[in-house]
Amino acid sequence: MMRRLLLRGMLAGLLAGVVGFTIGHFIGEPAVNRAIAYESSVETHAEESPHHDATSDEPVSRDIQSTAGLGLGTILYGLALGGIFSIVFSIACGRIGLLTARGTSAVLGGAAFVAIYLVPVLKYPANPPAIGSADTITRRSTLYLVTILVSVFFMLGAFMARRSLVARLGSWNASIVAGVGYLAAVVLAYVVLPGINEVPQQAIAGVVSQVAHATVTFPPTVLWQFRMSGLAIQAAMWLTIALGFGFLAERLFAAQSRADAAFVRDGVSVGR
Repeated sequence: MMRRLLLRGMLAGLLAGVVGFTIGHFIGEPAVNRAIAYESSVETHAEESPHHDATSDEPVSRDIQSTAGLGLGTILYGLALGGIFSIVFSIACGRIGLLTARGTSAVLGGAAFVAIYLVPVLKYPANPPAIGSADTITRRSTLYLVTILVSVFFMLGAFMARRSLVARLGSWNASIVAGVGYLAAVVLAYVVLPGINEVPQQAIAGVVSQVAHATVTFPPTVLWQFRMSGLAIQAAMWLTIALGFGFLAERLFAAQSRADAAFVRDGVSVGR
């Protein structure tokens, strides 16, 4: 059964990768291109500065990055998410309440989207090209990873707390208490974890310090579009995995139930 669930999870992940590529190519890439155009304009001004260092050309062209590269990346990402999702589903199935396969998949998908993507990205939102300092990449990446781990830990704690409270409070009230507890823990983590704000003042200040009389400013709409496209990609991929896997898992369980019923019926007939 586990192997068949894994295959269905990867199939749902493959579909999610295709959906993510479609959204990324038609919605996300235009914002990236506009951000790169801003970066190019900054470099044009910076070339007039004596402090400017020459940079090498990109090893991979933008055409490859926005097509084959983006497609391969989203599909591999989707396959990995689908495979991991199927494993978590097999562990959680029957342990988070009296839910069908579709219901369990939907709950897990929503919880994973919130814990793995939404909570970390609200604290440390992604930046397009030309925004942020290269010197802080390691620090930003580390803090983002820590936020994911903390958020997932709190989400697991919320599920465990809900399970222990169901007998006393009922299913609905236990869910509310667990959800409020998770939200409170996330808010506390937001307060404790350091903030990072490199958009857009620091990036512009770096340019102005190098280029006299430079008036290059980063368009806020491009930053908004970039971040909203990232949110759309992640939401669509998680939704596709949750719904797609739930549908496939439910059909698998139904087929298994029919096979078990037929086996019992045939066994009874033979016994007679």
